[in-house]
Amino acid sequence: MDPLSAAADEVALEGLDGITVPSLWIRLQARQPKFPLRFDDCTKELIWRSLASNTDLRFYQIPQERDDVVLFDRFKDIDPETGIQTAQKFCDTKKDVYPVHIVLESKDGIQGSCAVFKQRTDVTKDVRSKSLAALVNLEEVMERYGRKLVVVASQTLRFRTLIGSESDPDLKLNDDSYCLLERVGRARWQGELQSDLHGNYFKTDARKLHYIRKSVVKHGLITMQSHVSRVKSGQQQHSILLLLKRFHINRRSKYDILMEYVSNLLQELPGQFSTMVAVREQLNVTERTFKRVFQYMRAAKLVEFCKYPLEELDPSAKPCLTKKGNKVQVRCLRLLKPYTKKGVADDDDDDDEDDDSGARRRRAYPPEGRIMEKDVLSQAYHIGTSDISYRMNVGNLESRMLCRRLERDGLIKGFMVDEGRQRTTKYISHTYSHTKRIYLSLVDESNGSIRLIQVTCRKKSKQSVETTRETYRLLRRKNLIVEAVHSFKVIEGLFPLQKMINDEEKLDGVRFKCCKKTILRLVHSLSREGLLKMFTTTVIQDDITKKVEMVVHPSIQPNDEIVHRLIEQVRFKISSSYSTVREQEKQFFCLLNFCHLFIVLSAVSVFAVRGLGKSLGFQPKMHRLRVVHTFLWYVIYGHPLKHNSTGSHPTSEPLGVTGMLQTLTLIPHLCPSLVVFADEESWKKFIPPVRVHKEFSSGWAMVGDVLLCLPLSIFMQVIQINYKVDGLEEYLNDPVKQHYLVGVLPARMRRQLLYRRKYMFSFHENLQKLVYMGLLQFGPVEKFKDKDQVFVFLRRNATIVDTTSAEPHYWLVTESPDKPFDKRKYTFNTAEDIESYWFDLMCVCLNTPLGTSTIANLCIHFVPTHTHTLSHAHTHTHRGSREVCDDGTIPGDSKGAGGLDSEFFAHLKRNWLWTNYLLVDKTVCKQNARQTREVYILDTCIICFFFVGIEPATRNQRVVGGKRQKRKRTKKEVVKVPCKKKKEPKKRSAAHDEADHRALKMMTRQRVYWSLQEDSLMMLCSVATHMLNSKLKRPFVPYCVVRDMLHAEFEISMDKTSVAVGRRTRYILKNPQTLLNYRICLTEAYQDKALMKQLELRKPVDPNKPKDCAEAFSEYAKILRQKFSSVMSTGDMIMPDTKQELFQRIDDIHTIVLHNLIQSTLAMTNSQMKSSRSFQTFQMYSKYNQGLLCQVFIQCRKRGLINRRRVHQPFGPKKNRALPIMPMSYQLSQSYYRYKCFTWRFPHPLCTDSFQEAPSEAAASNAAAPGASEEPPDVSDMLGFGMDSTGGACMASLSLMSLGLLNVFMSIPKRMVVVDSNLLDKDVVKSMAALEEEGDDDDDGEECEKTKKLRAKAQQASHTKYLLMRGLENVSFISRPWRMVDGKLNRLVCKGMLESVLYHIMTRPGLTHQSLVEHYKDVLQPMAVLDLLQALLDMGCLTKKTLVKSPKPSLFSRPVCPTRSEMGEMLEEPDAVFYEPTISCCLRLSQVLPNERHWNYYLH
Repeated sequence: MDPLSAAADEVALEGLDGITVPSLWIRLQARQPKFPLRFDDCTKELIWRSLASNTDLRFYQIPQERDDVVLFDRFKDIDPETGIQTAQKFCDTKKDVYPVHIVLESKDGIQGSCAVFKQRTDVTKDVRSKSLAALVNLEEVMERYGRKLVVVASQTLRFRTLIGSESDPDLKLNDDSYCLLERVGRARWQGELQSDLHGNYFKTDARKLHYIRKSVVKHGLITMQSHVSRVKSGQQQHSILLLLKRFHINRRSKYDILMEYVSNLLQELPGQFSTMVAVREQLNVTERTFKRVFQYMRAAKLVEFCKYPLEELDPSAKPCLTKKGNKVQVRCLRLLKPYTKKGVADDDDDDDEDDDSGARRRRAYPPEGRIMEKDVLSQAYHIGTSDISYRMNVGNLESRMLCRRLERDGLIKGFMVDEGRQRTTKYISHTYSHTKRIYLSLVDESNGSIRLIQVTCRKKSKQSVETTRETYRLLRRKNLIVEAVHSFKVIEGLFPLQKMINDEEKLDGVRFKCCKKTILRLVHSLSREGLLKMFTTTVIQDDITKKVEMVVHPSIQPNDEIVHRLIEQVRFKISSSYSTVREQEKQFFCLLNFCHLFIVLSAVSVFAVRGLGKSLGFQPKMHRLRVVHTFLWYVIYGHPLKHNSTGSHPTSEPLGVTGMLQTLTLIPHLCPSLVVFADEESWKKFIPPVRVHKEFSSGWAMVGDVLLCLPLSIFMQVIQINYKVDGLEEYLNDPVKQHYLVGVLPARMRRQLLYRRKYMFSFHENLQKLVYMGLLQFGPVEKFKDKDQVFVFLRRNATIVDTTSAEPHYWLVTESPDKPFDKRKYTFNTAEDIESYWFDLMCVCLNTPLGTSTIANLCIHFVPTHTHTLSHAHTHTHRGSREVCDDGTIPGDSKGAGGLDSEFFAHLKRNWLWTNYLLVDKTVCKQNARQTREVYILDTCIICFFFVGIEPATRNQRVVGGKRQKRKRTKKEVVKVPCKKKKEPKKRSAAHDEADHRALKMMTRQRVYWSLQEDSLMMLCSVATHMLNSKLKRPFVPYCVVRDMLHAEFEISMDKTSVAVGRRTRYILKNPQTLLNYRICLTEAYQDKALMKQLELRKPVDPNKPKDCAEAFSEYAKILRQKFSSVMSTGDMIMPDTKQELFQRIDDIHTIVLHNLIQSTLAMTNSQMKSSRSFQTFQMYSKYNQGLLCQVFIQCRKRGLINRRRVHQPFGPKKNRALPIMPMSYQLSQSYYRYKCFTWRFPHPLCTDSFQEAPSEAAASNAAAPGASEEPPDVSDMLGFGMDSTGGACMASLSLMSLGLLNVFMSIPKRMVVVDSNLLDKDVVKSMAALEEEGDDDDDGEECEKTKKLRAKAQQASHTKYLLMRGLENVSFISRPWRMVDGKLNRLVCKGMLESVLYHIMTRPGLTHQSLVEHYKDVLQPMAVLDLLQALLDMGCLTKKTLVKSPKPSLFSRPVCPTRSEMGEMLEEPDAVFYEPTISCCLRLSQVLPNERHWNYYLH
């Protein structure tokens, strides 16, 4: 089309309203295909003159200026995959400058829409001359008229432009249809939505617009295609897009194309079906796209899924059977009907019902002739239903009139029959009405409905006619709804009714499902009949608005309690909804770009963290049940207000005490106030009494009401929250906030805690377990009731069977006929009764000898007759009953511990208490949570980017047989890379000079011990090296200089070589914390200007001379030590002034006690643990806060004092530590014994050996002559001292010699043989160690035998143990590592620690008290060290001395003696007290506990 014709075409498309000149330029610039000319003033002038000379155009002046047209693109927001348009916001909708105003019945034949058709003025004569020349140019037109001038095409041009050249120009359309066509043509390529036409523009009903559109579509002037848009609420809105035929474009989504491809693919295959794997390979799309394609195809009923055995599809494929022996099934896809291109359903067929042209004859019935001799009614009689129109060759209206006339005359009876989703009227003769099965069933159901609903207000004649208009299915549905309402009184929403009806009809074989609209229509119909009521309200919770519909009984009023209770439950459910989380997940899957990673991290916030639930307080099974049982008893029986109010929020004062009621305002829009019901800092503080229902007696409660009373502290113990919840730890750490009710927590926290309502199932599972124990009873369980709407009855009576005297078995207890089990009855009247029951149950279960796996009882255990399961054994308890049974009986087989069911496993220690979670540091949990979240995000993004891939064609052969099949892996060629020869490392010398050689001789073991003071000095030396020359990579001075500084400063450093100093310096700087301290020291030094000036003066004179560098380095290190020396000594501590201040630090006190307790329990031997101390140990640990025990144990683990116990080791501790406590799974590490504090250069059996040698040497010394002579004495009466004598003999000899009690005569034998100790056979050593271990086991066995002899019988010991444990933490027990839990002395530990402290002081005589305390700070408390030192002093093994510093004298000062008070203060200073060993220290210590072995004997 040429440019001038295009301009005229744009004018014609604009319609009867015409177009202004500025709007014409906008239309031409946006024209498709693109306008060929450039838009400048000359071009516009040319177009104007062509328009002015065109006789098919006229010019009008409108009363007011018209706004320019606003163009928009409705297809820019369409998702290319789904083809769904995102609807525009209200403020973004286009402004309509052409309001619809239809010109009706114009005498000039003008058709179209124009709001100013009668007001506008024709100014064509002022614009165009008679010779068709323009009278004014474009500039003059704009100055004179502006936007009031419109150009309008003639009726003929406009009509031909709209209908196109292929249509009939003589076609006649009514005014409405023409305006519709004009509106669609003005939209050009964008088209018009039918929903916008009838709703926004034409302001008419959709049904009327359908008839307006009918003729236009019939003549093929416009095209229709479906259009889907997503509104702001997220719902999809379907409409029809209307386009002129010339502007039609077939827009198809990605899934539309894929559906057609799959349909064509299946049509070409034999049988029109294929395997899912094959189709997936052909499509080559992502998993998400693949699933959505088949979801759409199933919804459109194009395909169906089916399964076929593998052997039928491929007989040669193997394996064809699963591990269970079933046939391997392959998922296949079958085509039901071929795909047709998406279009708009032609619903015009129904409009032709009134036509008598025979268009309705689409069925296979041949038309029959009509008998003209008979009247029409006679011929219609005895003819069935709608076949009248076909058989009698009449139209629908006439056939309908005939049937109604026959029905009024009483000749036929009409009734409704369901055909699919439609209802069709069928007619039957009165003659045969009583023999038709369909009609009889309809009458029966109708009569049943009449009897049920008891309708008496309608007349019989009217009733007979109306009931026949209802189908059998409709009456059946109404009956089901009325029955449900009469049974439940209140039903929330329509979905329960819909599900009930669908389930019932599915049993009857109905293939179609009842939709929500049908249910709503039935409910409204029954409501109008007065059979039920429908309440509608809006609940706002957590900024979420939810419309709640309730179908209730006619007797229910809006202010009834049952309605309020339902609304509160809805509020609680809203808090647990995860719609917000799902929206965040949708946003996450849409953001596939890595630049949005941080947005995704903040949006997705629910990720599982392993072990987090236990660290937050989640308890094991039995303790959970104990907590739930105690909580239920309190809210049902034990609450102080349970007799005063039936509501959850009483109006009276809770405890009847003035000032007792306190109100804590939390969140105004959630809960205006929080009432304090108990004046104690416990979980009872804010708990209201549970509601009492009128239809139930005392003891009954609804689960939903109980959940509303649940505090956070109880919630965290019984519900596992293994994901991060914002702000939860802050509430749990607060002494008051941790007891807030879950319902009043902040909205975000509450929504995360109640995520997906998992708490409901967890709490219900705990209730089921209480039912299995006989402590609870379910009420009647009915349909449509959620788990929170079930009623429970809490029983007051219970029974415990004392099974401690049972024979050992794996899991079944056996009662002896001669000694029946004792049964104890319990009645729960007080909270103490609850506690007593659970304590006694724990004692019985943990002391029942179950869990032993011997061959005999294993054979008994796996008898096939005992095959019941826990759920099967308690089937009757799940159903529930309203009849209360409170006789204390225990359900199940009573073969488990305590008389419970054998599958309850109450004897397992881990079901009572677990402590593995205590080993997890909370900071580690947080890091793991963050890392888990990041890894999840990254993995998901990677999947989104790299999921698409092409699998090889041989994949089907490799994966035949499905999952979990053993397959041969394809062997890959392994290319061996030739290994490079490793260079042999150069042997480095362990010593550089004489000082290193002396240090090597001072070493007593392969590795040296480094103290904190040495590490600090070496770090300062590194700082000095950096400040002397920061550019030098190697050390500024040799490490020999640092070594010399260490030797001069510390005596303990005499065994350190320069090589060891260099290695240690490099090692400590690898620690991040030490490196941080190093950098902080550097920063502080550089910022100290005075220090820098001082260091500047002490730079080396000649940097090339090592001597000058060493002197400067020493000066630098000395100055830096003065700067960074601590002002407060390490021994300073702040002591509390009062007892109250002391006990405010109760956690610190418990920490000290737990340190001692852990060492005490882990140091016990097998025999010590067997002698009735395991349960005492369990009780001891149970009394302490598990969180504090966690912290203490983690400290011990970080210090390397303990490690995991390995029972399988032949020389390991074989201790009976099957206890539900964390420390019993660990043992003291070898670092505790050897490397940390308790191992020195003296051999450990020194005192024991000296005790054995000392008496003989003393006897020999008494027999020997006191004097010495030159002649050899007679050695017959002397004690021989061989070269292979023990260290104890050597020590005893030296001690006696030093005391002058022993003389020594030494003789050298004439013949000597030197034996290399390295040639000694190691097997001999192992055999000796094994013999020693066997001897140890024998000793333990003897102790056990003695214990068994002293042990009482099981029946006697059981009750005695209860009494013992009842009165276990009234005796005061001072915890020390060498004391066992029963207060007795652990002789092995006591001896080992006394020897270790003594050897420490013997190694370094003159150690100060402060040094000793500092050395043992990681393993022993200061008081424990003081007790050991005091014991050694009392034995005479040590001497305690005090260094008293005299005042500094001057030249003329007089000697001054300090006063007694000053002397006392000096004596109390830890640095002034030091200890020295006595000469006979070992001899004296050896006499204490002489026959005890070393506490670490099993590894020596």
